Amino acid sequence: MSEKINNLLTDGLSEGYAGVKKPEIIQRSKFVGKANDFISPLGGHYHDEWFADDNGGGQELVKEGDEQFTRLYGGGVIPVEELQKLGITTKDVISRLITSVQELKEKTRLYEPTSLKLPDGWDYKYSILKKSKEVPLTIGYESIEYNGREVFAHGHILSPIK
Repeated sequence: MSEKINNLLTDGLSEGYAGVKKPEIIQRSKFVGKANDFISPLGGHYHDEWFADDNGGGQELVKEGDEQFTRLYGGGVIPVEELQKLGITTKDVISRLITSVQELKEKTRLYEPTSLKLPDGWDYKYSILKKSKEVPLTIGYESIEYNGREVFAHGHILSPIK
């Protein structure tokens, strides 16, 4: 994957989901979701659609010139009853996710493991489960722990579109 594609994935996510841009409501077949678009001032297009509040998934698509790429994701937050036992909310968890994405920028959700220690017992981790040597495919795992308990997880699939 080119540096331009990496930058589009990072900048689009930072501008959209982890930024201040309000998503639009979309419908794909019978499914209602949310979407964000980002057009880079340097060229290239990023599009993200997700079908989740607490749990679900989505797909990011990027295009730069003739190069296209996708990053799929799914997972979410543990049940609200479990969060209540810990004295936290879904909003607390998602806030830590957004903070982690904003601070780590291009260091996460791509090709290398990374982590971030957050205040008050929160930890963010991104690991690589598999990189295929034969097929251009990377599978990653993103999680957030609160006082050692996993409260959020996403699986990621990264692949060029050809």
